[in-house]
Amino acid sequence: MACDVRSIVDYQRYPIAESESHILQEVINRARGELNNNGIALLRGFMLPWAIRQTVRDAEEALPDAFCKKVDHTVYLEECQDSLLEKDHPRNIMSRSCKCCIAHDQIKTDSPLNQLYMSLEMTNFVRLLLHKDVLYRTADPLGALSLQVYRENDGLDWHFDRGEFAVTLLLQAPDGGGRFQYIPSTRSVGNENYDLVKQVLLASKAGQDLSGLGVKEADLQPGTLVVFCGHNSMHRVTPIEGKKSRIITVLSYEKKPDVYLNEYTRMKFCGRLK
Repeated sequence: MACDVRSIVDYQRYPIAESESHILQEVINRARGELNNNGIALLRGFMLPWAIRQTVRDAEEALPDAFCKKVDHTVYLEECQDSLLEKDHPRNIMSRSCKCCIAHDQIKTDSPLNQLYMSLEMTNFVRLLLHKDVLYRTADPLGALSLQVYRENDGLDWHFDRGEFAVTLLLQAPDGGGRFQYIPSTRSVGNENYDLVKQVLLASKAGQDLSGLGVKEADLQPGTLVVFCGHNSMHRVTPIEGKKSRIITVLSYEKKPDVYLNEYTRMKFCGRLK
């Protein structure tokens, strides 16, 4: 789908279609530095206000048909405990997450969000940010692009992502709560760092201060594009406070072409197969 990204993105700050632009190169270099240092890059004011407002309206219109679910899970996104491990092992400490998902086929094709995601300029820009040789949009008709709506008391508890990276765009912040917290490089290859993971999980359940455990908080404002490497950095979205929902979009990309979700993943995140 052809579109003019200049009408959707703050193009003076983010000229994503101009690969030779020194402004764009500065953006890419800064983002790569942030990713290397903390595993997260924030591109504030990426989407223009009118496009944000329209996408929020689209989300609210589609919300009655969204898939809403509460799920109990571990920090490793397993939904059951391991009977071979101690009850208080980090792999057996259960948390609860709740949100609503508006799938790609429920997002209007002419919406600014969908046009941005489907543009070659956006895919190439994300590829450059991630320093990849190639990058493709996810081909799945449900999971390629989604809107995540967190209503009052909803949240996304501590977890590690299964994928290498995530690309999101915050569209609406709640009146309270909904804070994105993370611990850079919580674990590494050969070191699961179970002691720290356990401390964070138990302290969170007890409502204790987490600042001494290395927890950081991202200052997210509507319009912020976020690239986050969450496979080794545990993170969460704190429960929403108040009637105003937190609305964020997830833009999915792959290192290989023609990638589709399996049936289990479609049911888990979208509640249907097609």
